[in-house]
Amino acid sequence: MAYTSKEKKEILEEAKADIKADDNILFLDDVIAGLPISKKTFYEWWPKGSDEYNEMWRMINDNRVTVKKYIRLKLRLSGKASELLALYRMICTEDERRAINMNYMELSGKPDSEIKIGFVETDAKPASSEDDVKQ
Repeated sequence: MAYTSKEKKEILEEAKADIKADDNILFLDDVIAGLPISKKTFYEWWPKGSDEYNEMWRMINDNRVTVKKYIRLKLRLSGKASELLALYRMICTEDERRAINMNYMELSGKPDSEIKIGFVETDAKPASSEDDVKQ
């Protein structure tokens, strides 16, 4: 089915209205599923990097921030130690993370060191058939 530019604009406005109306829309696939077009058509009309795509993506990211704030608030208000610790881990500094994380390992190396790969001289010759290889 061929769409007119007016219909294309209406579908874009529908997509943006859906994102704005429902802060549980967290992925573009959620938007596309509710539109009368295929995923392929969506990306043909509004490819990554286009102004329309970027506007929808910004709206979805706004939804994500809203949901993250809600989750953090629920964690904070729960009073349960494990949930408070999960929240603390999200917001703590690296030093604090080291202090509370029992599995923390700091890796360091010598970036100026050199790795040398050598070859071992042998008298071995390639086998010409499987019969030449000793079992």
